[in-house]
Amino acid sequence: MNQIVRQKDASRTAPPSPPPASLPDAPVDRPAVARPRPEPRRTNRLVVAGLGALAVLLTILVGMRYLVPRPVDVVTVAPGPFRPELSGPGVLDALSKANVGSSLQGVITKLAVERNDRVSKGDLVAEIAADDLRADLDAAKAAREAARQSVEAAASDVRRMEATVENARATLARQSALLPGGATSRTTFESAETAARQGEADLAKARSALLGAKAEEASAAAAVAASEAQVDKSVITAPIGGVVVSRNLNLGDVAAPTSPIVTIADPASIVLSARFDESTIARIEPGLAATIVFGGEAAFAGTVVRVGREVDQETREFTVDIAPARLPPNWALGQRGTAVISLKGRDDAIAVPVSAIVRRDGAAGVWLASGGRAAWRPVELGRVGGGRVEIPSGLSAGDRLIVSPHGVYRLMPVAGERGAS
Repeated sequence: MNQIVRQKDASRTAPPSPPPASLPDAPVDRPAVARPRPEPRRTNRLVVAGLGALAVLLTILVGMRYLVPRPVDVVTVAPGPFRPELSGPGVLDALSKANVGSSLQGVITKLAVERNDRVSKGDLVAEIAADDLRADLDAAKAAREAARQSVEAAASDVRRMEATVENARATLARQSALLPGGATSRTTFESAETAARQGEADLAKARSALLGAKAEEASAAAAVAASEAQVDKSVITAPIGGVVVSRNLNLGDVAAPTSPIVTIADPASIVLSARFDESTIARIEPGLAATIVFGGEAAFAGTVVRVGREVDQETREFTVDIAPARLPPNWALGQRGTAVISLKGRDDAIAVPVSAIVRRDGAAGVWLASGGRAAWRPVELGRVGGGRVEIPSGLSAGDRLIVSPHGVYRLMPVAGERGAS
């Protein structure tokens, strides 16, 4: 126990010993440091495999797009006949059409026609109440009869005065022959001369009265004719032959000069009045062939019969009348249709289907098959006709045109070309 105490005291009084020198090759003990666990190599392999698959897919897509040929419909461009067309909307109208009405105002007492009835010129259409007009006609006829009798009386006076004058002239001639020999007196001669002059004056007066009576008779006859005309106006007849396309008034309605009773149209004069832009007026002339289509019906052949000479100041359009070769089973004035006029064309024009035209950045062009690949070429568009468009410039004979370029792209490989010329 004492030894232990002494060792403690010695350790307290002894100086501290220096640290031992470190050796260069001697290992040094350090506390252990934790390191991250390495990721599995499987993830790297998946990324590499995915990139490889993507590269293969891209290669396949590029190959299919630029290496695998695709079949297309191709025709060889060649000059040929081409007839341009002009298309315009229009309505059915009739060149021979009449709005039949009354020039008198009165109640309609008879209607002889109905819609869609066929009538001939002069057929009865309607009658207007005209009792007062008939009464006026009777009065005018009576006045004419009185005037006729006055003429006969005046003519009798003229004949009587002519006889009197003839007798007076004969008496004057005898007295003139007796006066130189003294067989008659101067007084008797002068009396005969006065009687002859008086007779001639009376004859002139009678003839004047006859002329006045005849004038009155003519006036009375004119009054009768006017009254008859008024009565005739109460009977309304068809001015033209055709079909009653409309009836505006009924039995018992009051007809007036401003209210047509029926409208009659001659089917043989029906035309489609089509409208076209004023820039095309120089290319249209009577006699050109045309086609008319009404809605979804079949097309009807027609001919241009008249070109309008007035341009609408707002729409800048003019009208062209086209006569159909035949009418559809059911037709109506004002019915809408579309007219396609075949213009004069060329025999050596280059024209392509309208479906072959493609626009890129606003420019018109076509796709060609050149060297086994698709190439786009800009072209100038001309007139249109028969589903084709004229190409004034941009194409040459022998070019291989892709007819249906839907889905075509630049440098697309093409093969299995079908079609020729």
